[in-house]
Amino acid sequence: MSEFIHGIIKRRSVHKKNRGTVICMLAAVLSVSAAVFGIHCEREAHEFMEIYSKVKAKQMMSELFGEIVAKKCEELDLNYENLTGISYSDEGVIQAVNTDIVSVNKLKNAVATEIAEVLDNEYEYIVEIPIGSMFDSEFLSGSGVKLAFNNTVTGDVRSDFRSEFDSSGINQTIHKLYIDISGELIVITGGSTEPITYSDSILLGETVIVGTVPNTLY
Repeated sequence: MSEFIHGIIKRRSVHKKNRGTVICMLAAVLSVSAAVFGIHCEREAHEFMEIYSKVKAKQMMSELFGEIVAKKCEELDLNYENLTGISYSDEGVIQAVNTDIVSVNKLKNAVATEIAEVLDNEYEYIVEIPIGSMFDSEFLSGSGVKLAFNNTVTGDVRSDFRSEFDSSGINQTIHKLYIDISGELIVITGGSTEPITYSDSILLGETVIVGTVPNTLY
């Protein structure tokens, strides 16, 4: 009888030992899987961020610079009408499209100064990326929880004015006035720096000119 009981106890001990071994093996597999998954996510996130951060930075800078131009126009009380003018001859023929150089330079300098202050202080923003977008799968793209990354943009840009004439039908031309902003930006993300070339044109205003447009712009 004692040998029977001893056998049962021994079998239970072996069973518990085997079960413990299986649990340890499962824990080890899960730990390794989690580590591999974490490394994969980190690598994919870094590669994805190199591309996405540049696109996002250009988008945000376009919105920000547009807001700065609009704000400076309002502060200086400048618009298309008082930045440009059309001169006519006594016969009503268009002689020139004039630009108020003093006002144009005042606006250009104000915009450049404001943008320089923003970039000198290293503009910070947060980028949120769904974890599914880090995998090469159309099904998973855009799905899952969002991971937040802190990004910083700095750099140097320049601003200048540009006029453009577009045909708008018989004997009609549209005159457009732009402020062009261009330069080199640096996106700092995940401990790495990504240089990008930036250029954008912001429309200040336009008007339809009826008649022959002169070849010169003053």
